Amino acid sequence: MKSPKTLNSKELALCIAKLCEDKKGSDTELLDISQISDLADYIIISSGESSSQLKAMARHVEESLTETGLEPNLKEGKYGDKWYLLDYGNVIVNIIQSEARLYYNLEELWQHAHFIPASEWEE
Repeated sequence: MKSPKTLNSKELALCIAKLCEDKKGSDTELLDISQISDLADYIIISSGESSSQLKAMARHVEESLTETGLEPNLKEGKYGDKWYLLDYGNVIVNIIQSEARLYYNLEELWQHAHFIPASEWEE
């Protein structure tokens, strides 16, 4: 695999989805929003059950990409939070507690996005 610093936005999104799964993220979804929003090209949503799992997932994504020289433009969330957000420009990562995910229903907000099936990134 190429360094995340040289990946295009889709390749980066696929890499991040895999990183979320490394820490047992559940119901990880990868959404292509490039045709419906100027916000980013891709959004990743991945759930965890506890604040410590969410923190571990967010830390794993951030540290793995930082090792290659890729830093998030913005990061939100701290220990005990129910939602971590990492903004990598064209890829936005939402790591969210399952209950909060049901409440905020991000999938409905982005219902017109193109869903990229796990079979494309779980290889």
